[in-house]
Amino acid sequence: MRVLFINSRPDALRNPGGDTIQAQKTKDALERLGVSVEVRASDDLANLPAVDLAHIFNLQEPEPAWAAFQTLEKAGIPVVLSPIYWDVLAFWAENALNEQRRWRQLAGLLGKEIVRRLYLSWQHLKKPSSHSWQTQRHLLMLARRSLPNSKSEARLLQRFFNLNGKFQDQVDIVPNAIDTELYEPIPAHSQELLRQFGLRNFVLQVGTINPVKNQLGLIEALFDLPIPLVFIGPVQSTYTDYGAACKARGEQRGQVVFIDQLPHSQLPGIYALAAVHVLPSWRETPGLVSLEAAAAGCRVVTTSIGSAQDYFGDLAWYCYPNDRSSIRKAVEQALQAPSSDTLRRRVLTEFTWERAAQATLHSYQQVLTTEVKG
Repeated sequence: MRVLFINSRPDALRNPGGDTIQAQKTKDALERLGVSVEVRASDDLANLPAVDLAHIFNLQEPEPAWAAFQTLEKAGIPVVLSPIYWDVLAFWAENALNEQRRWRQLAGLLGKEIVRRLYLSWQHLKKPSSHSWQTQRHLLMLARRSLPNSKSEARLLQRFFNLNGKFQDQVDIVPNAIDTELYEPIPAHSQELLRQFGLRNFVLQVGTINPVKNQLGLIEALFDLPIPLVFIGPVQSTYTDYGAACKARGEQRGQVVFIDQLPHSQLPGIYALAAVHVLPSWRETPGLVSLEAAAAGCRVVTTSIGSAQDYFGDLAWYCYPNDRSSIRKAVEQALQAPSSDTLRRRVLTEFTWERAAQATLHSYQQVLTTEVKG
């Protein structure tokens, strides 16, 4: 079987993220199953290779995804879609209530929670009139199969894009995964971090620094908690002011370390050295770094927005990103909890790239069988 992979995000190679890792690791695991995979950028489809089907990753950038889809359809190549989607309306609502004068004033009159609900209702009402929403909906309706990372994501897609019940008949759940060989046996503590900073049993967050990941909210929530904070990840180029604010507030707090970037191979030992990994984001599906932290035996605190609960169940602690007391309470509960190997074993058993590739290949086979029958 020959497959073409396309990540619709234009900067996916320049600024690798979870979607980049998901596509690359899926490719590697599929190739171990005998599938031939070629990778192309969404703007590099002038001369298409001879393939049986194409797999587009990421619905967040609808225009390049739609352009790629149309090119592939014209060439008679069936398309499978990994949406990697969660809406960020809650994040935009928070921004509006804090930064836009009219919404801030309305919140002062009616209360923040009432105005937040009004804002979200207004956004949901006007979404179907937007070109981006319509394009995303067309992609979901026309792709031969959709491969969300969780049942929660599948339900959100159906609800948010007003899709009928037939959409679920075209869905195959393909969970996100990790490189289990990096975590079995359990990683040794990072001696490099110990030598450089002398830190252990700290609060850790791995990820690009930007408002959606909410590093500043974590610093504020734990401002007077006497425990070191370690952030690993570059500042996103479009959010340099936010990155500067995080570092300034971290300096005021003290015991906050920012590490711009590290080779992925060094992360397991750092997860193992941390007491808890915290991801109080405005969305996660579920966050590869949370899976990695769990596999290293680290306690996990993550956002309640997204699909994390599908993966971690009651074995992690959850918080809401705009509620500092919620973040702090979840972190304190995690720190006080006894060590347990249950979540680590679950991740290493259920969320492997081999299992993800097998589910993906099964979806491909369904598409090609249907094409032959058609």
